[in-house]
Amino acid sequence: MVDLPGKLEFTGGAGADRRQAARILRAVDLNFRVCALPGEQDLISALDKLLVAQSHDLSETGVCMWTTRVLVPASTIELEFPGTSGEPPFRAKARVVWCQPHAEGGYLKSRMGLEFVDLTPELRARLLKIISG
Repeated sequence: MVDLPGKLEFTGGAGADRRQAARILRAVDLNFRVCALPGEQDLISALDKLLVAQSHDLSETGVCMWTTRVLVPASTIELEFPGTSGEPPFRAKARVVWCQPHAEGGYLKSRMGLEFVDLTPELRARLLKIISG
């Protein structure tokens, strides 16, 4: 576990009880840039464990997926697929071919196309089981 100052909250909490000033609901467009990250490599490692995506379509050569991360084309990622018929999950590497960021309801989502790389015959067979449903 990464020890970071402060805390991340993923559920509704008693934040208002700890506030020093009243909050006013107002939507304002903001720009920002990151100046520093605490323990950058540890932070990246911790955030990578939280990455989730949902496939839009899938073939034996690639996948189109929605995610909350924007990735630069030519980036390589590792995807974890659920196992079928009692088999354990498996991982496959893919290269980002294109990425289209979308702002939706104040949240950033990306649709991206990936091409599988270095698929072994075993991984291809397991992928085909998922495709065939």
